[in-house]
Amino acid sequence: MKKYLYALGLGIKETMAYRADFWLGLFSAVFPIFIQIFMWQALYGGTGGGELFGRSYGQMLAYSVAAAILWRLLKTGFEYDINEDVKNGGLSKYVVRPIGYLPYRLSCFLGQKTGVLAGGLAVLALALTGVGLNFHASPVSARGVLLFLPALLGALTLNFFIFFCVGMWAFWLSEIGFLFEAVRIVIVVLSGGIFPLEVFGDAVGGVLKLLPFSYAVGFPVDVLLGTVTGPAAFTGLLCQWGWIGVMALCCRALWNAGAHKYLAAGG
Repeated sequence: MKKYLYALGLGIKETMAYRADFWLGLFSAVFPIFIQIFMWQALYGGTGGGELFGRSYGQMLAYSVAAAILWRLLKTGFEYDINEDVKNGGLSKYVVRPIGYLPYRLSCFLGQKTGVLAGGLAVLALALTGVGLNFHASPVSARGVLLFLPALLGALTLNFFIFFCVGMWAFWLSEIGFLFEAVRIVIVVLSGGIFPLEVFGDAVGGVLKLLPFSYAVGFPVDVLLGTVTGPAAFTGLLCQWGWIGVMALCCRALWNAGAHKYLAAGG
């Protein structure tokens, strides 16, 4: 346990050392948000003040702002470290030492996010307040915030396991680094990190909501904004943590298969 707490501390120190990089990455969300404001303004201009995809103009902007900020708060990067460990032999020290590679990476990831979530959530609160005041979006309720916190923790954990699985591809594919960003773009769209999944229509959107990706961004945002409440929110939390269990098993299976391949290649 001590070694994983040490890894957690390392993650926090790393975030503090590169805090300027985090804030620049967070504020880079401003440009896509402005693009979406103009896009939704044009689309809603033809509705006469009505709704699109079951949301008012203010609600759609609130979703877009919250999703853009949340995605950057949850964004990973350790998959590149996994790729380096596999390709350059750095993985050997984890194979021969009594430390699990997956829990070590998870501890580092949680440590990194611990150092930035407080500031990022403060920015999120200010942004949603601004949207509410200027575009008449519904205010965030205390109940929504209370349900959002476990959903945020679940999204953070689920996002880790999803990208750990992606990082495991390094065992079978050479020079995989260039694929990570392509996969990230696909996942951010499927997770509702750009616009709500209702945009895809009832049939496709319904299918996407059954996948784990929607619980990484779209679900916690909808919980925070009050779009998903009551029994639906609790059911969503159960589904979210169910997917976390499934993805954790997938990570373990991929790691076991990849470690055997790594040892065989090293031998």
